[in-house]
This record gives sequence, C-alpha cells and structure tokens, in this order.
Amino acid sequence: MNGSSEENNHIERGGDENNDKAPYSRFGRRAKAFLSVICASCGLFSAIAAPIYYPALDTIKDEFHVSGELLNISVVVYFIFQGISPSVMGGFADSWGRRPVVIWCLAVYFAACVGLAQARTYGQILGLRCLQSAGISPVIALNSGLLGDVTLRHERGGYVGMTSGIQLIGSSFGALIGAGLTSRWDWRAVFWFLAIGSGFSLIVSSFLMPETNRSLAGNGSVLPKSVPSRAPILYLPAVKRSLHLDRPDLETLVTNKKITFMAPLKILAVPSVLVVLCVAGIQFAIYTCMLTELSSSLQNDYGLSVAKVGLCYLPSGICTLISVISTGRLLNWNYKRRLSQHRRMVENYHPEQKNERPGNSEHAEDLVKDGKKLKFNIYRVRLEIGVIPMIFSFGGYIAFGWCLYAKTHLAVVLFFSGLSALCSTGIVSCTNTLMVDLHPDKGSSASACLNLCRCLLAAALIAALDSMKAKMTVGGTFTFMVGVAVLFTTGLVYIVGSAMTKDTAPEDVYE
Repeated sequence: MNGSSEENNHIERGGDENNDKAPYSRFGRRAKAFLSVICASCGLFSAIAAPIYYPALDTIKDEFHVSGELLNISVVVYFIFQGISPSVMGGFADSWGRRPVVIWCLAVYFAACVGLAQARTYGQILGLRCLQSAGISPVIALNSGLLGDVTLRHERGGYVGMTSGIQLIGSSFGALIGAGLTSRWDWRAVFWFLAIGSGFSLIVSSFLMPETNRSLAGNGSVLPKSVPSRAPILYLPAVKRSLHLDRPDLETLVTNKKITFMAPLKILAVPSVLVVLCVAGIQFAIYTCMLTELSSSLQNDYGLSVAKVGLCYLPSGICTLISVISTGRLLNWNYKRRLSQHRRMVENYHPEQKNERPGNSEHAEDLVKDGKKLKFNIYRVRLEIGVIPMIFSFGGYIAFGWCLYAKTHLAVVLFFSGLSALCSTGIVSCTNTLMVDLHPDKGSSASACLNLCRCLLAAALIAALDSMKAKMTVGGTFTFMVGVAVLFTTGLVYIVGSAMTKDTAPEDVYE
C-alpha cells in the first residue's frame, strides 16, 4: 500500500475518526498547525538566506575588489545548489524519514554560516555559499513531504499556505534585516545572525519535530524503530495519549521505499507537470531578479544608503506575505467549491447512483469508464486561482523595469515592485500544493521538482542579468523576461482546461 491508496481508503470511509478503522492521521488540527509552524521555522532560514545577502553585495564587492559579474556568481551558485540538493535529499527523506534529514540539513547550514561569518577571501565565500545552500535548501521540499504525510487534500492548501507564508517572511523581509545588520555592523553580522537563528531552530527541531514518514510512523501512532527518528516530545504522557502510541495503528504503515534519486526526474518527465513547473519557475526567477536589481539600482542610481535600501523592500515583502497567506485560504475554498460542482455533475450523469456515497468502488469504476467527461481536473482546481493575478504581474514587472530605466520617482518604482510581488508569488504556492496532491507518497521528491525548476531558472537569469542590461537596458531586460513567461503561461492555460492531464491526475477525487 502506498500513501495515495491509503488516503483513498480513508476517503471511502468518509474520514470518520470515530469508526473502528484507524484515521488517516492521529495528528489533530492543533498538532498539524504546530507541525506547520516547526516546518516553517526551519524553512525560514532557507528562504531568508538569499534576500538577506542582497544588501551586502556592494559592501562585499568593495572589500574583496571583485567585479559585479563575479559578485553575482555568489548568488548564482547559491541557486544552483538550492535547485539540485533537494532532489538528492528528497530521496533520503522519502526512505529514511523526514526528521533525521531535516536535523542534518540544519546542522550543515549552521556550520556553513559560522564559516561565512569568518571568511577572509572571496573564494571562501563562494565555497561556503555552496555548502550553505546545499545544507538548507532541501528543508522546504521536506516540509511539503511532511505536510503531505499528515493532511488530506481538502485541508492541505491551508496548511501549505500557512507554512509558505511563514517561510516567505524570510523572502519578504530578509533584505530589510540584511540592510539593518550591514549598516549597523558589517556584512559578517548577516551570517552571525543566520548562525544564531538556525542553531536555535536546530535545538527546537531536535526535541519537538516528530517523524511523519508513513513507512516509519504510519498515521503518527507508531513509534519509529530508529532512534534518530524518535523525537523526545513523543515520550511525554499527553503526547503518547494524543497519538495513541500505546495502541499503534500498525495497519497504517506503508511499504518503505528504496532510496532513488531519479524520482524527481521521473516526475519532470510528464509534459503537463514540466510546463506547470516552468511557469512557476520563471515567475520565481523574475521575482528574484527584481529583488536583486532593486538593491543595485537604488544604491547606484538613486544614491540610497544600505539602510534605506532595506526599507524599500517593505512593499514587495508585505505584498508577498499577503499573497501567500491568502492563496492558502483560496486553495481550500476553491477545492471545496469545485468538488461540490463535480459531485453534482456526476450525480446528474448517473441519476441511478444519486443516493450512493461519492467515492465508493462503483462510482470509481464509472469515473474510470467515462474517462475525461467525469475526470476531476486537479490541475484546474489548484492552478486556476493563480492565472489571472499572474497576468497582472506581467504588467507590474514591465512597468518596474522601465521605471528604473527612466529613474522615475521612487514611490512609483516601489508601487510596481509591490504589485508584481502580490500577483506573482501565489502561483508558487498553487504549484507546490498541486505537486503534493499528485504525489502524496513522494511529497519531498515532488516538491524538489518545483525547487529544481525555479532555482535553476533563477540562477540562469541572474547570471545573465548584467549582460542583458548592457544590451537591452533594464526596461528591455524585464520586458524580455516577461515575454518568456507569457509563452509558458499560454501552455498553462491550455493544460488547465484540456485533457492533457487525464493520464497524470489522480483517480481518487473525493475527500
């Protein structure tokens, strides 16, 4: 039995935790919210590590006497390892468990931050940035796997949205924090801050983060055999009672998977998935280029100090936070709305089954026989709420680029940076939720696919940013990037409303 089929069995039982069969998860709402906060606090340091570095770029450039293009390499290598590392560690997490891999990642990140704070050459910075990225970047993908272990589809959007929202506090306000630390002390303070924060998170996670991998812990009621997978909190009497550790639901254990590093590549091989991931990836890449260019232009063209540049990240930061939190709520609302519509359509198509419980075996057989006509398009459900805002973001990015080129009033530049962030970042949450929906038993690997696409695209665009600006101006550069995004989005619109997804969407549609 795999994670997806177990989820289906729970659905067919109606999700009643009071019947004789074990619930899908022993974690209640408060426990799931608590897990979301722990996940987000770990993922926060992955999200913050890139933007907190931007305000320090010019200071590092002056201290080590390097060119702008060479300086950007320290950003590029971070994104390259941020894309590759989760694909490797996701395989370990799906086999060995989420908890030991998360703790290992935090420990590596902590050590890298301490090293960066004491770096004496630019070469050391490049090497340790690679280690820093390789250490912490898998955590966000692991969070998706953890949430996929304990949540069902109708509630998943809310928890993913909550986790993403807290994580994106790092993306939203990292530059502001970095500017404050750099202006008050120097760029080394940035990495001491990250070392202290990640060290605290490492201690908290070591004591409080339980194992959720269903091959090791089942629905949460099974105490893992491996000592590293046992959180000390599980030995508290109240937690034991809550999770039924004295009466484990052994039937909820699933077959342990062999470690495979090809899982993300197999997921990427599906054409519809690849197009969706490229759309979210190019949006993230343009967003990252906007944050990078904002620091450079405001210091060089507008003559702002590092501290004032940090304040200028507030509009995009606040709008990013609003976008991700609201997207989580919209994902849950839209799923319930579309599922209700789908059930009515099925009942009308099969009036003789109107009084039967949706989700039973006869219904499932009919859905398979009728094919596309009765297929529940999970792609459409998860992605449709992000398409229209994403189109508005295109206008925001183009206006942002040309306003920088014309050196318009600072308020106008910041307005369009906020508008772009508000309208573009939600699609990443939508895509992340979709990937976990499609592969609930391989949540870490599925999320790693998104991470791979968005980080490699961001690395490519940042590496080419200075060259593109030299040839096309900053306005032309953002216009060109939006043009590429429009091409991918055209494919997304086709996927959302077509039969291209019928072979990849899961057959279990009722929750």
